[in-house]
Amino acid sequence: MSKTVQGLLTFLISLVVPTVVLLSISVLPVWQGVFSPQTVAALPKVALIAGGSFGLLYGLEAGILCIYDLETAAGWIELFIDLTWSLPNTMAGFVLGNIIYIFFGAPSRTDSEGQAWISFQPRGSGGFGHSVLQTIGTVNLGGAGQHERMHLLQARVLGPGYIPLVIASYAVTFTLQVVWTLTLGGLLALIGVRNKAYFEPPSHSAVGGFFGWIYYATPIELFAYATGNP
Repeated sequence: MSKTVQGLLTFLISLVVPTVVLLSISVLPVWQGVFSPQTVAALPKVALIAGGSFGLLYGLEAGILCIYDLETAAGWIELFIDLTWSLPNTMAGFVLGNIIYIFFGAPSRTDSEGQAWISFQPRGSGGFGHSVLQTIGTVNLGGAGQHERMHLLQARVLGPGYIPLVIASYAVTFTLQVVWTLTLGGLLALIGVRNKAYFEPPSHSAVGGFFGWIYYATPIELFAYATGNP
């Protein structure tokens, strides 16, 4: 199968599947007790617009870059997982990634083709973008070691629970860091038992200082660092 055919199939499937998924969700009976009748009636139209718009744009970018290897079973599985079970992560990554990462780099065909994600190659060398490795859904900045690939896998395994888990994890680690710093940690630092009042991340953490531990101690980062550093 040629790359042109694979890209076209990726585009067409991306255009159809998210729209069908969102339309199916929009007509679930559960919304009857949550929203007003007028809102419930409008949900399918919203789903059609959202699914169609996302599918069109994601399909174009993913298709042009040929990110899914549709000559393999794995490529088809990744494509359908990203457009169904992991659709919230794919949509969030596509929107946020393209808005944020475009300031630091540009989509790379070399780094994306057959890799099942859209990878932005940082511009220049030594700049801020060059030093950042980040992955949101299926959109990546800076290329990949096993660490970033693990975040991609986490999103696909956890599906709609991935983003809530990330948010909840940061809320918990932030609260623990603040409480420790303002209480026992601060006291121990004051009497010279500790150098810093706050918890510090290990030296191999990509983020240091006060916020470094908040980042490093989340379950998704602990698991990713256990498989390999960024």
